[in-house]
Amino acid sequence: MRRDEDRPDEGAHTTEQYANVESPEPEFEFADQAGATAPAGDEAEILREELGRAVEQVGRLEADLREAEDRYLRARAEQDTMRRRLQGEAELARAEGVASALAPSLNVFDDLERALDAAERAADPGSIVPGVRAVQSALLRNLAALDVRLVGVPGERFDPNLHEALTVVQLRPGAEPGTIDQVFEAGFMQGDQLVRVARVTVFADEGS
Repeated sequence: MRRDEDRPDEGAHTTEQYANVESPEPEFEFADQAGATAPAGDEAEILREELGRAVEQVGRLEADLREAEDRYLRARAEQDTMRRRLQGEAELARAEGVASALAPSLNVFDDLERALDAAERAADPGSIVPGVRAVQSALLRNLAALDVRLVGVPGERFDPNLHEALTVVQLRPGAEPGTIDQVFEAGFMQGDQLVRVARVTVFADEGS
């Protein structure tokens, strides 16, 4: 018969029994580990979103800047065009105004020319010629103040751009071929612009 002390105690566990029991894996991370990893992922996502919004905003600002530059260049070009147009219109108006003011003076000049011609043919031209010439000289000085000069005088070379040939006359001794013989209406220029063409007769060329 076996004694009770020879039977193993049912409530006792051997070292081998504990050694064969595997420790269960923890189902959850420790609180400090979970708190350390989760915000890192969230922060990276937030940074990516903010970067994306910043890139979009930069793109919009660049587009707005290009549009503003285009508007500025168009406005500047329109302003330059308008300034040139106004300047051209002002110069044209001034030229037209000067031409209108010159017309009566040119008629006076023609009358003086005819009076001088008649006086020189008179029996006693001395009484009229000095006074008429003084008027003519004063008129030419006034015209010169407006940058107007006389074109078309006897002996001047005929220029179809400045003179209108009414007729061609026979070459006389001492005269140059192709030069002006007589002036029926004097021509005038203001600066480089022809105001009125001179109406003249012209000596024929040699051999004509």
